[in-house]
Order: sequence, then structure tokens, then C-alpha cells
Amino acid sequence: ACTVKDKAHHIRKRFPDMHQSIALLLKQDPEFQSLCEDHDACVTALQYWIASKAPEAKARVTESRILIQELEEEIHQALTAAAPLQPE
Repeated sequence: ACTVKDKAHHIRKRFPDMHQSIALLLKQDPEFQSLCEDHDACVTALQYWIASKAPEAKARVTESRILIQELEEEIHQALTAAAPLQPE
């Protein structure tokens, strides 16, 4: 079974300088947890569709990339908002 931490590994790779904010938000913010889970699902789907030979694969790759970009923007906003809450 996957934990929420497992669902955030793509986010930690995408935002390597924000590990503290990621850890803080994963503990305290259910909405952020949900964003990480959605992002992880989209990355998994993207990997699937990239490897797929199905006729709709190209369109699904494009859709997945758009969703990932939108989620990353939301996640970045949440991380930026949380950054001032971190102790130095």
C-alpha cells in the first residue's frame, strides 16, 4: 500500500529546494496531500500513455502534461505560501 509520502516523491524531485515545506504541508494540509496524490496519478498516467501504442495515446500524453503543469503550478503556490512558516 502507498502512503502519502510515497505519493510526494515526484514533487520532491520537481521542487528539490522545498523539502521542508513539502514535509510540513504533507503533515498539516489535506488539500496539499490531495494535490500530491493527483500529481502522482498524472505522472503515472503520462508514463503509461508514453509507452502505449493505442491510437489515443498522443492525445492522452498531451492531456497528462497539461494536467501535470497545472498541478505543479498549484503545488508551487502552496509551497511558496508555506515557505515563510518554516523556521530558519
